[in-house]
Amino acid sequence: MHVGRSYRLLDFAVWSRRGALYVLIVSLVAVAAYSLPPLAGFSIPWPIVAVLGTSVALVAGFKNGQVLQRSSDALQAFAQIAAISRLLATLSCDFLDKEAARRVILRHLAWLTALRYSLRRPMPWETVSQGANRAFRRRYYQIQEDLTTLPQALAPLLGAEADAIAARPQPALALLQLQGEEINALLKQSAVPTQVYSELMKLLRDCHDQQARCDRIKNTPYPRQYAVVSAIFVVIFATLLPFGVVPTFAAMGGSDGVLGTVMLWLSVPFSVLIGWMYFALDLVGESTSNPFEGNANDVPISQISRDLEIELRARLGDTELPAALPPVHGIAT
Repeated sequence: MHVGRSYRLLDFAVWSRRGALYVLIVSLVAVAAYSLPPLAGFSIPWPIVAVLGTSVALVAGFKNGQVLQRSSDALQAFAQIAAISRLLATLSCDFLDKEAARRVILRHLAWLTALRYSLRRPMPWETVSQGANRAFRRRYYQIQEDLTTLPQALAPLLGAEADAIAARPQPALALLQLQGEEINALLKQSAVPTQVYSELMKLLRDCHDQQARCDRIKNTPYPRQYAVVSAIFVVIFATLLPFGVVPTFAAMGGSDGVLGTVMLWLSVPFSVLIGWMYFALDLVGESTSNPFEGNANDVPISQISRDLEIELRARLGDTELPAALPPVHGIAT
């Protein structure tokens, strides 16, 4: 997630340059078709292009509205996880003995770690592997999950259990199950008051709820039919656009040979600008539709998890805390 003032125009242009290059090539073809025989004068009526552009704008706007809602849901889920984590730490430190509180809190942090690794796993429909996103990520930032493995991340929290937990089919769910067993054992040993036990079980249920919420967003893509329609419409519009712009600029040049030629070629940058705007709008929507994959526009789950780990381990009295994950080039991961 970009947490600076804004992206730089140059960075954004480089990231979305492929659409502009496509429109540039089509624009040159359109100029050649209009000015050279045997197709001299070939064009597409501007009203047709205008109607198509309006339709594409509506479809792109609908798509971007939906993917923004997905991103907001993902951010809200991790905001709720942060609240659950702090309340769990408070109850554990206030009502459990020191060793039991440490086990519960470290296991909760291990669950959070396993959850974020699960959410970072690649899915077929995600865009992180696309050329523009891959190049931007390689140039500007890295995500924590690319630098360490799950067993390495779990080792400081679980010790010898880390490898066994990481080898489970669903490590996050396995950790929640162990957490429930620990809390039940504390009740049977009369090591926790009944009221506190009920609150801890409610928090455990909330962890299950928020994990299911995150898994739903991760495992369910933005409907492919809408995504494909939007992409196809943008390509069609960008292909036909120069053939509608060329005659308009040629008419502005009138019968003057020099001015007519200049105006004819001016249609190229204007076509590229308009086409690039539509391609960039669709690209932003597609890159925001999967808020956990690790793109620059995604929810910074690594940073949120690290901040919670620092806070909760400090609550336990630990002095050797992991380093924070500050934004890199304005991008929080």
